[in-house]
Amino acid sequence: MDAGNVNPLSPAPQAAPPRAFEVAELADEAMHSASEVDRNKSRIVALMVAALVHGILFVLLAWMVISHLKPEEVELVVEASTSNTRADVEKKSFAKRVTNEKPSPPSRMATNTISAASAVSPVVMPEVEEINDLPALGSDFGDGFGMGGFGDGRGGASFFGTSGGGNRIILVIDTSTSMNGNCGPAGIEALRREIDRTIAALSPDTRFNIICFGNDADGFAQKPIAASATAKADAKKWMQDYFINVDFTRTRTSKWGAKGTDGKGIRYVAIPPDSVGSLKGTSGGSRMDLALVAAFGQKPTAVFLIADGEPGTARGNQPMSKKEIVDLIENEAKRIYGNSRKPTVNCISVKGIGEEVLKDIARRFKGKYKAVDPAKI
Repeated sequence: MDAGNVNPLSPAPQAAPPRAFEVAELADEAMHSASEVDRNKSRIVALMVAALVHGILFVLLAWMVISHLKPEEVELVVEASTSNTRADVEKKSFAKRVTNEKPSPPSRMATNTISAASAVSPVVMPEVEEINDLPALGSDFGDGFGMGGFGDGRGGASFFGTSGGGNRIILVIDTSTSMNGNCGPAGIEALRREIDRTIAALSPDTRFNIICFGNDADGFAQKPIAASATAKADAKKWMQDYFINVDFTRTRTSKWGAKGTDGKGIRYVAIPPDSVGSLKGTSGGSRMDLALVAAFGQKPTAVFLIADGEPGTARGNQPMSKKEIVDLIENEAKRIYGNSRKPTVNCISVKGIGEEVLKDIARRFKGKYKAVDPAKI
């Protein structure tokens, strides 16, 4: 057959099989693509895990910071003398403010400013009138006192805008005849309402008592009793006959002595001066000293005293000075409480009468003094 001629019956020529190196190259490319996919997946998983871990850490950190924030607002003012600049740092309150007034900023020319190269200047804090309502630790009386002193954080009371803590509360009420004149009928009714409101607001686990005083004193109970609904109702009824001067003037003790039951069958605890050791042989009017010492003997955590004058205490025939009377009150508290924390004593003056003595008592017992006109409340 001629070389130029093609036999139509002969088979078509076959493609050459791939060479070995081309097969290897294709396999290598496939493996490389698979590895790259796996690496991308690993990177995505790692990023997701890292983001989750960081999120958890951020939440924990935020919780720790928030849980350590205190409810009161603190304002810090720092001066750097080298640049004569002041940085005002405020920590915003998450609860009520400690005070309504901000302290005046320190003078830029203050001579006692410490150089910023070594230290910052002292912190300037708001000035707050001291009310000692924090719990006491150690061997204080009982094992359940809270805000005002000794334990589980419950309890406390308020009276005419002053506050006292703990779960043993005693109200000491001046029931001398001068209270009618200085308060007036409307003021006496306001006083009754405030006494009722204070007692009604006591929590059931709080114990309370009332001591009324004139030339001597009466107690509602022998010692603080649980603030049950029945006890609160009895206390309100017990107070109703004071100030009206019908069955008795000043106190039940003045009328019925140590009998312990008045003409209506209402029970009371007689507290004459001779019933208190350190006050035997004393006499006089407006005996807040007698009422307070008798109250301390019942180990309260907070005492609220309202009066319209000063005690006129005399030992024998010799009048005691204001300082002697307040010293006696304080010394008796120290003797009774020993190393334990003394009670907070808040003093309320009717129209500012007796301010000097009442302020002194409040100061010594880390309480508050306040002047009020009950008729205007």
